[in-house]
Parts: sequence; structure tokens; C-alpha cells
Amino acid sequence: MILTTSPEISKIRRFATLILILVTLALTVARADALTLIRDAEIESTLEKITAPVIRAAGLSPLTVKIYIIQDDSMNAFVAGGQNIFLHTGLLMRVRTVDQLRAVVAHEVGHIAGGHLTRRDSALGGLRGVAAIGMAGSMAAILSGNPEAGMAIAAGTNNVAQRTALAHSRAEEASADQAGLRYLAIAGGDPSAFLEVLDIFRGQNFQRTLGLDPYAQTHPLSTERLALMKERIEQLPKGKPLDPQLAYWHGRMVVKLKGFLQTPRRTLDQYPDNGEETNLLARAVAWHRFPNVEQTRTTLEALLEIRPNDPYYNEMKGQFLLETGQATAAAEAYHVALDFAPREPLVLAGLGRALLNQNTPEATREAREVLAQSVRYDRANAGALRDLAMAEGRLGNDGAAALATAERFLLAGKYPDAIRNAARASDLLPMGSPGWRRAEDLMDMLRRRPARNR
Repeated sequence: MILTTSPEISKIRRFATLILILVTLALTVARADALTLIRDAEIESTLEKITAPVIRAAGLSPLTVKIYIIQDDSMNAFVAGGQNIFLHTGLLMRVRTVDQLRAVVAHEVGHIAGGHLTRRDSALGGLRGVAAIGMAGSMAAILSGNPEAGMAIAAGTNNVAQRTALAHSRAEEASADQAGLRYLAIAGGDPSAFLEVLDIFRGQNFQRTLGLDPYAQTHPLSTERLALMKERIEQLPKGKPLDPQLAYWHGRMVVKLKGFLQTPRRTLDQYPDNGEETNLLARAVAWHRFPNVEQTRTTLEALLEIRPNDPYYNEMKGQFLLETGQATAAAEAYHVALDFAPREPLVLAGLGRALLNQNTPEATREAREVLAQSVRYDRANAGALRDLAMAEGRLGNDGAAALATAERFLLAGKYPDAIRNAARASDLLPMGSPGWRRAEDLMDMLRRRPARNR
């Protein structure tokens, strides 16, 4: 499992979840705190298996709808930046069934298919104008010697903007509910899972909703949503029997998340040493995090006796070995994992890192090859780009190293650093080569960005 900090993801999340602040403080630019994005081959594969039928039911392609995992204990999911769905780990660990998770994703897919993001951007632009006019009127009143009137104008204008934005959001949420119910039913899921998810959310938020103005909510209150959904659910089929393999992979995903994100002691208490596969998985992660190398080794061996050909258990073995300084053994484990998942970019990235840690010319050459392959399959892995730049640099390929570094800075939103490294790559790489063309394209794209992003 890889945890990466992304200021860009943070900005997206704050835009999606705090739209009210952006409207009422339209003239204020707040710096977003960095969030932690989780990358894990097994979890991403599991989410793809579970969500693909729902995405296809909406007429979208699972290849273009991207799902990202944010390390955050709260129950939340949102859509931002195009066809991107963000799921909090708190939600993934609390929804209990495959269909409950599908219901969450179906709702978010409803926002994508409904074009809500485009309309929200347009509406937000208009509301910024309302807020700006109000601020101007407020300042004029204050400067004329009537501060009370100025404050009243500001408050009234902000109230109008606030309620307009929230009403827009409530309509979108109701629309996404109805669309999501339809997509879940088409995918063969049980639409009543929507009610189960809302019960979980309502349990989390009940105290906070008591006494609040129902029109000051970005989502319809749970009681209203439940009533609308129950009426629609009665008209839909009840779903097909769940594939046991999906339930199995979902269970593994939840256990793995808990193992990495809970305290190790809590995990060991929650999952007893009874030889069951999921318990062994949880305990292997917990022992590694303590750390207890011997307990980790014996628990992993027991796990691999059950499923010796499992690519993700072998990948996890490679990760644990690498993190305890055993680079050669880690590379062997990653090679086994790739025998069963040869095109998995995160496993390739792990192998490349293990090979780099061996720090021999032969291992470095192999690292460059597997890291280049990883990046071809997944250009959004900043860690793989960093390691690829290191491999290229060790081999004396300074132009290729600069290009990989430029792409890594581009992912991080560090545009001046990206354009500087792209220019260096362009100078060093052979004119007309694929790498040179990529560097030129990066520079052209960065120069065309709005001035505020340079």
C-alpha cells in the first residue's frame, strides 16, 4: 500500500465539500491542507471489479471514470475534476456489503452522468458575482460612515448566495439518488442497499441534523431522501444473487484497510489467531507495523500456504521485505507477484524500487525497464516517476531523468519546476526522439496554462 500526499487532490476535495465557503468568501483564497491519497494494487483492482457494472449501466466507460481513495476516517464520497470519484477510507471501512458500496458509487456516477459538475461551475461563477456585488455595496456603506448597514448588506447578500448554492446542490443530490437507483438495478444490485447506506450516514450525522434549517443543507435531509427512495425502490427489481468472489474480494479490501489504518493492537484484538485467511491478512499487516519481523514472516507464510499464487499476497511480501531492508528477497517476491499479474503497474513500481535498492548496474538497468513499463501503464504514480528518474540518472541518461522529473512535478502541481525540467530534457534528448517530443509537449501545455497556475 502506498500513501501519497497531494495538495491538488486537497484543493479538489475542498472545492467539492466546502462550496459554501467558496461562495460566501468569494474574495478570499485559502490554502488547502494536503491530503493523503492511497494507492494499492489489490484495493484498486477490487474497486474496479465491484464498480464497473454500475459505471457501464450509466453508459460510461470504467476506463475513463477514475476512482481515488483518500485517507480520511469520515464517511464521505464526492465527484470532482471531471469523471473522478473520491472515496474516503472511513466510508470504505464502514459500508458492510458489495451492494452498499455500489450504491455509494452509483450515486456519484449519477452526478457525472447528469453533468452536475459543469452546471455547478457555471452556477458558482454567477454566485461569485452576487457575492462580489454584495461585498462592494457593503464596503461602500462602511466607507460612508454606516458600518451597521454595511454589515447588513454583506450578510443579506451572502445569505442569498448561500441558499441559492445549497438549493442547487439539493436538487443535484435528489437527481443523483434517482439515477443511481436505476444504475444499481441495471447492474444487478439490490436497490435497497441505498436505504442501508443512508441509515449508516444518518447514524453518523443524526445529532448534527437536529434543529437545523432543512434549507441550509447541501443534501436533502435523510428522512426526505428515504421517503423518495422507498417509493422508487418498490418499483425496481430486487437484484441478482451476489457473486461470492466479489464478496470475498470486498472482505479482503476492508480487512487490509483496517490493518494499515487502525492501530496494530486494535487489529490483533479484532482478528484472532484462528488460521482464517482474512484474519491472517489483518494480523500480517499488524505485525509488520509493530514491527515484529518474525511474527510477520510466519503469518505471511501461513497466508501464502493458503493462496501461493496470489499476486497481491506476494506483492505484500515484497513490500514488507523491502521495508525491512531486504531488497534482494523483496525483488524475488515481486517477480513472483508479476508472474500472476504481469501488467500491474504498482507491482512493477514495487519491483523497480527493490531493484534500485540493490544498487548494482545490472539491477539498475532492470529497474529502469520495469519502471518505464509501470509508467506506461500508469502515468499518475509520482513514486514510480521519481524512481525512474533515479534509475535514468544512475545510468547517465540525464535527459530521460529530467523528463521523468518534469512529469512528477506536473503531477504535484509544481509547474515552474515542471517546465524547468522539461526544458532541460528538451535540451539533452535527441531532437525528434519520443522523449524530446514529450518534453516539448509538456512545455507547450504548461505555457498555455492560465497565469495563476504557472
